[in-house]
Amino acid sequence: MYHFSRRDFLRATGLSGAAIVVIGCQPATNAPAASEAQAETSPATQAPAAVEAPQATQPVAAASGVSARGFSESPMLAERVAAGTLPPIDERLPVDVFVVGAGVLLQKEYQDWQDGVFGGTINVASVSPTPFTFLGGGGTILRSPGQTTGKSLPNVVSAFSHSDDFTTFKFTIRKGLKWSDGVPVTTEDVRFHFDDIYDDPDVQRPWPSQLYTQGNSELGPAKLKVIDDLVFELTFSAPYGFFIADLNSWIPNYELLFKPAHYLKRFHQKYAKSEELAAELKLNNAETWVQLLQMKEPPHWDFGLARALGLPVLLPWVMTEYKEDRTVFERNPYFWHVDAQGQQLPYIDKVVNNRAVDRDAQVNATLAGQVDLAVETDAPLNKMPVYQQNAEQNGYRIVTTGSFNWPLQLFLNHDYQYEDPKSSWQKLVSDPKGKFGQAIGAAINAADNNKAVFFGMFGDPILNTKTYDPKLAKQLLDEAGMSKLDGDNFRLDLDGKPFVFRLSFAELSVEFSPIAELLKEQLEAVGIRVEIDPVGADWGLYNQRKNNNEMMGSLLWNDGTAWESGISEDYTPAAKGAWSPMTWKYFVSNGKEGRKPPEYLQKFYDLHSSRKAFPPDSEKGKAIFAQMMQWFEENSVLFPCTGLKVVPNILNKRLRNTQNQGAPYELDSYLSSEGLWFEG
Repeated sequence: MYHFSRRDFLRATGLSGAAIVVIGCQPATNAPAASEAQAETSPATQAPAAVEAPQATQPVAAASGVSARGFSESPMLAERVAAGTLPPIDERLPVDVFVVGAGVLLQKEYQDWQDGVFGGTINVASVSPTPFTFLGGGGTILRSPGQTTGKSLPNVVSAFSHSDDFTTFKFTIRKGLKWSDGVPVTTEDVRFHFDDIYDDPDVQRPWPSQLYTQGNSELGPAKLKVIDDLVFELTFSAPYGFFIADLNSWIPNYELLFKPAHYLKRFHQKYAKSEELAAELKLNNAETWVQLLQMKEPPHWDFGLARALGLPVLLPWVMTEYKEDRTVFERNPYFWHVDAQGQQLPYIDKVVNNRAVDRDAQVNATLAGQVDLAVETDAPLNKMPVYQQNAEQNGYRIVTTGSFNWPLQLFLNHDYQYEDPKSSWQKLVSDPKGKFGQAIGAAINAADNNKAVFFGMFGDPILNTKTYDPKLAKQLLDEAGMSKLDGDNFRLDLDGKPFVFRLSFAELSVEFSPIAELLKEQLEAVGIRVEIDPVGADWGLYNQRKNNNEMMGSLLWNDGTAWESGISEDYTPAAKGAWSPMTWKYFVSNGKEGRKPPEYLQKFYDLHSSRKAFPPDSEKGKAIFAQMMQWFEENSVLFPCTGLKVVPNILNKRLRNTQNQGAPYELDSYLSSEGLWFEG
């Protein structure tokens, strides 16, 4: 049975690293005491234990001007306090703050934590207006180190518990926690979100899958019970242990439950005064209040767009300036994280995104030393030689880590032409013996792709492309009914007609086109004619075609290394690559739209749903995940084009609290960025 763990990743890529150690930090009351707590995934009858908290490693001297409660702040904020434009720090921070130290943001073996010093600007050159993987990832409802979910600490909340059967979850918001504009966070922010956004038919905002019991619309959404201004409960209709992972994940983030009600009510017909709403409609060129509300409520991946100006957030930085070519994010004065010395995080005052017009311009800015931090698609591996050549003179260093993403994968759309009873494609992909899919896997030379595009730095082939065997691929295609050839020696379909496999992709990074060309070469070598169909860099067009079931095959990454922990579930049939978008539509619409899954696809949905009853790190959760991965290996829906990724992290030489060489996830360089600081 297939089971791919982080330990397997470290072996596959040759990166050093010990078994993951998860350590949490219990936020202190008042001044930050040194205290640590166990994961708060205990039954509701148990309260979180408070024990000794993280000590600073080689602590740097704290800033002067310590408050009565023991806190200190950036000089940038101290100047505003002195000018009377900002309340004192003791009034800005909640009664219980969240203490960050070694092992809190990242596991100890992946980061050498030091308490830092205030100040400085991190410059980036992102193609996207929202850099830094949505600005630091500090606003999850619970917090586990890195991309784990097993030992959660209350983050936005000060206490969290659940019933023994994982049907009821209780939350206590931190007393005195404030949005970035200084307005207190209360249960009204949750009630408004549930009643006036999710449950208001006029708003046309569907419930997110994470809030359906076990992610299944048939089982209904969570029931909210508000107990007082700070305490609320969510009750599901069946056990839903996987919900703990959703509360840890930066992908839904705090927005899963919390929205700034005081701000968004200005744009909601139920609350806004008619004359004020009319003025807002005119000011924002919106035709209806629903359109206006949608405009003013962007998801966190759009927090760098103009429409996010003025939106209160629960993140380390908040946007204060927007231009087409430049966005500025300043530290959140009300961010509730502090280090062991009481210094309010983040250490860095500003993040400035000098937007790159394209990937080439982005790379050039990095090479010129104009970028302080670049990872993921912001630092493509194929530029490694020139990164190394320019590092010393331009003041940056390079650390290689694993990746949150699996490598590029080829996806076969099992719903393509499903309404055509004569479709040869449908007969090929739904064949119980799976010979066509097995042939595709055997035809892909993942090791050669790694050498040709990624300098051989990626790991060994995985899943169903582990064994390159073109002779076997030809045999399987013959047995699948594609033994007849045309005049160019390409295979005909089951009806004796020309067969063309169309491979579609958005050109989201530099490796897409070369990998597509290699796949074309490898598939055509076993007789499958391939048509490459790039759709440019337009992610919207790709998604449109995916949702309309117009793609036969597609090429994309997903978050495969984070599936086991539950941080990401983009293995679902329409999340990234389109391997069954119409059965997914059927699943999420409770059978009202899309295609009823055939038996072999229904087995996936059964595993996907049954997994949700348990926390991902539980024994039952792990066992079902292993079964699901076995299903992926046996049912030809996706094919990794190489082994697991290795990713450059381009870092200003003076940046501290960065990841160590060989850490498992490049995105943690962004998601733990509240702890970054400049030395010297």
